[in-house]
Amino acid sequence: MKQNKKQLTQHSAFNGVVILTVALIVVKVLSAIYRIPYQNILGDEGLYAYQQIYPFVALGVILTMNAIPSAVTQTFGTTGKDGQYSRVAVVLQLLSSVCFIILLISAKWIALFMGDIHLAPMLRAASLSYLFVGILGVLRGYYQAKQEMHIPAISQVIEQTIRVGIIMGAVALFLTKDWSIYHAGTVAIIGSAVGFLASSLFLLQKKPFHFVRKGTEIEWKQLSIAIVIFAVSQLIVIVWQVVDSFTVIHALMSAGMDFKDAATQKGIYDRGASFIQMGLIVTTTFSFVLIPLLTEAIKERQHVRINRYANASLKITLLISVAAGIGLINLLPLMNSVFFKYDSLTGTLAIYMLTVICVSLIMMDIALLQVRQRVREVLVAFLIGVVSKVLMNIIFIPHVLMLGGSISTVLSLIIFAVLLHRQVLKFYKFQSMTKFVVKLIVTMGLLTIVVQFILFIITTETRIGGLIELLIAASVGIGVIIFAIVQMQLLSYRELKHLPFGDKLYHMKRGKR
Repeated sequence: MKQNKKQLTQHSAFNGVVILTVALIVVKVLSAIYRIPYQNILGDEGLYAYQQIYPFVALGVILTMNAIPSAVTQTFGTTGKDGQYSRVAVVLQLLSSVCFIILLISAKWIALFMGDIHLAPMLRAASLSYLFVGILGVLRGYYQAKQEMHIPAISQVIEQTIRVGIIMGAVALFLTKDWSIYHAGTVAIIGSAVGFLASSLFLLQKKPFHFVRKGTEIEWKQLSIAIVIFAVSQLIVIVWQVVDSFTVIHALMSAGMDFKDAATQKGIYDRGASFIQMGLIVTTTFSFVLIPLLTEAIKERQHVRINRYANASLKITLLISVAAGIGLINLLPLMNSVFFKYDSLTGTLAIYMLTVICVSLIMMDIALLQVRQRVREVLVAFLIGVVSKVLMNIIFIPHVLMLGGSISTVLSLIIFAVLLHRQVLKFYKFQSMTKFVVKLIVTMGLLTIVVQFILFIITTETRIGGLIELLIAASVGIGVIIFAIVQMQLLSYRELKHLPFGDKLYHMKRGKR
């Protein structure tokens, strides 16, 4: 009876994780695609203005969607008391309110530091999001801890739907009201605050924990570290974008470019954010399936299983991230013209796409170190990576313009990844990696040849035709990856079975023998 109850609980928890994962995919897809109509209507200058401020909003999104809920769930588990949730909610709400006040008051100085005083109203709009970060994050964490995953999942979809709806409304008003890109951008940024508010109201009406003054003691240090680590793993791309917000315009203008041209160049560069997010949707969905199993194996000190799960996690991450990154590079010229009207800065954006590979590996290495409770190593590597990005932006951009932005991003992420992986190698033993990497390189060469051949034989003149061509080329590329898995045995059965449809791929391999 107890066994059946345990199995039922595990099944319910698994279904909850699936629901939350699906919701996150929907949210990420919505977040990735809205920039396309935004740029098409407001132009590259409009996208530049929005992307300058977006990282401030994204910090709030990541804190409420991932960092705070995950940290609360990890700290309290299923035994959290109403008093504990109440105290954490109050403290985090006070901190987020302080962030709101600081950003609101300092908006003008931050805009000047960015090199564009017209961004100040957008920064003030971004500050409104922080009014809800504390309470929203804790409420989501409460429901996740209670394994009621469908409730935070629905709240995330509500938040993102409202946000994207308001952004599209801002685009429509830009067309009909003769607004400036900054006026439209301010309304678009306000969409996040409205989405946060709606999501908070939805969670509150579900009658969560009762707010009480007294509660048992809270491990504040443990909770704070957990929030920071979960935030760092999700904030890599955002923090690098913050560095760009403060350095790119100044660096371009120091190279002799006027402000309008600099803003346009930055806007074209910012197109890459949508493509990178599309690539990361794929990698982050499938790359972390083994982390819970790895955590359990570490608790039970099953060293063989620990290394087996670590090997499989790294190989799956490498396979999917490299396929996504190289696939994006091959399709980039076509994607650029299909989604953003015309093809610009192809070489710059192609190098930028390597970010998908670097960030995926960094996130996996952070996860591998996190389950070993290695926090300091992650934070040190993160800080070195950020400082490297700042210095390389200042050095490279004045000489090679936005190509320097892409180079500095990739090189600083490589530094971050190498520092992390050196630490990972102290705790895990990886086997047959050289053989795997050689096979992966051969696969990517084959992928490039096949996709480029498809793009060569199919020629289109319209954006709709280009979209069809893009879908065909992407489908063929996926087919090449499946072919390589089946024929070249990129993954073993033990590794393959953790992927969606992995069993079917395994049977395909057996059928070929």
